[in-house]
Amino acid sequence: MANTAPMTEEDVCAHIRDSVLERRLAPGTKLTEESLCAIFGVGRTTIRRAFLLLKRDNIVELQRNRGAMIASPSPEEAQQVFESRRLVEKALLEQSIGKINTASLEELEAHLKEEQSALASGNIARWIRLTGEFHMHLARQAGNEIMLAFLEQLIFQTSLIVALYGPSNSGSNCNGDDHRNIVEALNSGDFGCASRLLVHHLQEIESQLVFDSPHEADDLQAAFANVRTA
Repeated sequence: MANTAPMTEEDVCAHIRDSVLERRLAPGTKLTEESLCAIFGVGRTTIRRAFLLLKRDNIVELQRNRGAMIASPSPEEAQQVFESRRLVEKALLEQSIGKINTASLEELEAHLKEEQSALASGNIARWIRLTGEFHMHLARQAGNEIMLAFLEQLIFQTSLIVALYGPSNSGSNCNGDDHRNIVEALNSGDFGCASRLLVHHLQEIESQLVFDSPHEADDLQAAFANVRTA
């Protein structure tokens, strides 16, 4: 039997980030060290280091006498996140003018097909992940790594916000048709139209938030049911 290397703090961090992105972990979920040690097959030191990585990205809150929990953005913070996303994504799209080529457009088209395939097959978790990744693919064309890293944090914050305040009957507020329209505008070379569509798309997601009915926290064992350890 081949040896499997033990998980590192980066591995644990990635699993928790994925669960947040796919909305399997709701804001406010308590992350107990004992449970996570058992789930991931690692020691408390590895879990605590993973918490620090997640805190850096505003995914986890560390509170004295309460431990770690998935962050719960306030309504005011939610509005600030969406305002920041509109500003950052619009700026990155403007920076990508002259840089988006045929290969870039083909990459975006291929991603749209992956979104459609995931949705058609009923793989909602994968679809949610892909709708977030679309925005990263689009922003990456600008070649601004600093702003891209900031946007990645904002996208994770958006997942937390939608999990907390989004409609309970929707897996994602990201509309695939909006993504298609943005790519079509880029295909035609109309960056002004693409920018307006992108801003409107983010405004539509924000408009669906309901700030008076937060969702309940999730069960850790269920969220990480597919984790395989050594």
